[in-house]
Amino acid sequence: MKKRMTILLALALVLSVLIVGCAKKDDARSNLKNEDKAKVEESLEQVADTKDDTAKEDVATEKTKADESEVTDAEPAEETEPAVDSESSDKKKVAIVLPVDHLALNEARDAMIEVISREFGEDNVEFDIKNANGDDSLLNSIFSEVVGSNPDIILPIATGPSQIAVTTVKGKIPIVFSCVTDPVEAGLTPSWQESGDNVTGVSDMADIESIIDFALQLYPETQTVGIVYNSAEVNSQVQAELCKGVLKEKGLDYKEGTITNTSELQQVVENLAVDVDIFYSPTDNDVASAMPAFQQVANKHNLPIFPGASSMVESGGTGTVGLSYRDLGLQAGEMVVRILKGESVADNPPETVEKVTMILNQDQVEELGIVVPAELEGEVEYVTTIE
Repeated sequence: MKKRMTILLALALVLSVLIVGCAKKDDARSNLKNEDKAKVEESLEQVADTKDDTAKEDVATEKTKADESEVTDAEPAEETEPAVDSESSDKKKVAIVLPVDHLALNEARDAMIEVISREFGEDNVEFDIKNANGDDSLLNSIFSEVVGSNPDIILPIATGPSQIAVTTVKGKIPIVFSCVTDPVEAGLTPSWQESGDNVTGVSDMADIESIIDFALQLYPETQTVGIVYNSAEVNSQVQAELCKGVLKEKGLDYKEGTITNTSELQQVVENLAVDVDIFYSPTDNDVASAMPAFQQVANKHNLPIFPGASSMVESGGTGTVGLSYRDLGLQAGEMVVRILKGESVADNPPETVEKVTMILNQDQVEELGIVVPAELEGEVEYVTTIE
C-alpha cells in the first residue's frame, strides 16, 4: 500500500513536471509569436515610412518640376541694364579752337566759357580747348581731331579757324564763330541777315571811321596813315580796304605795310615810320599778338598806334573806339547757350557788338605827350599796358 502511494506520488511529480514544461514551451512559443509579430509590424511600419518618404520625395520632386515649369513658361525677366549716370549723359561737350594766344582772343574765349558754365554748371560742361599757337598749318589736323571727338558744338575764334571749321565739319555739328570781322566776305554766311550751313556767330567788325575821327581829334595835323596788317587774313584785308575808303573821303593819304607772320612786323613798322604820322591796324591776330614789338618801334619814332580792338590798346596801342572782346565773348556765349538748349542755328543770324567805347592807354598818353581835348575827357576810358 505504501509502495503504491510512493509510485503514485512519483507519477504525479513527473506529470507536474511535464505540465510545467509544456506551459513553458507554450509561453516561449507565445513570446516568439509576439516577437515575430512585433518584428513584422515594425517591418511594415518601416515599409510604410519608406513609402511615405518616397511619396514625399515624389511630391517634392513634382513640386520642383512644377516650379521649374512655371519659371520656364513665364516671360523672361528683363536684363538689368547698367546704371547710367544722368549727369554724365547730360554733359555738354564744347570744342574751342584758337589760332594764336593773345589778349583779345583769350578774353572772348574766357567770356564764352563763363556764360556757358554759369548756365549749365561747371560739372556739366566739358571744354576741349585747342590752340594752333600761330601755326595755321596745324588747324586742319586740329579740326579733324575735334570733329572725331563728336562735340555738341564747335567754337572757332577768328576768321581762319572759322573757315577751316566750316570746310571740315560740313554742317554736321553746329558752329558759333567769334572775332570774325566780316562773315559774309569770309564765306561763312550768305549775308548779315542769315546764318550759313549750321554756322553763325558774333562779328568784331569795328567802326573804322570812328577810330580815324578819334585819332584826328588827338592828332589834327595828320596827313598820312600807316596801315599795318597780315595780308593773308581775310578779316584784315576787309578792314584795310574799308580804312582806305574812309581816308580817301577825308582827303588823307595812306601807306600800307603787310606781314605774313609776326616775325616780320618790327621791320615793316620801321620802314613805314619815316613816312607816316600815325599808325592804324585792324583787328589782326598776328599784329595783336606782337603789339609789344609794334609799340617799341612806334615809340622810338614818337608815333601813336590806333588799332581796331580795345585789347590791342591794353597791349601797347595808343587808343581806339572799339568793342570789348569780353563783351563780344559774353554775347557769343549767350548765342551758344540758346543753340545748346535747342534753338536752331537758322534762327540765330550773325550778330555784331553794338557797345563801343573810346579808350586811351594812359601809359602811352604820357609817353607820347598826348593832350586830350577837354570835350573828350568825360567820354574816354583809360587803361594801362598789360605786360
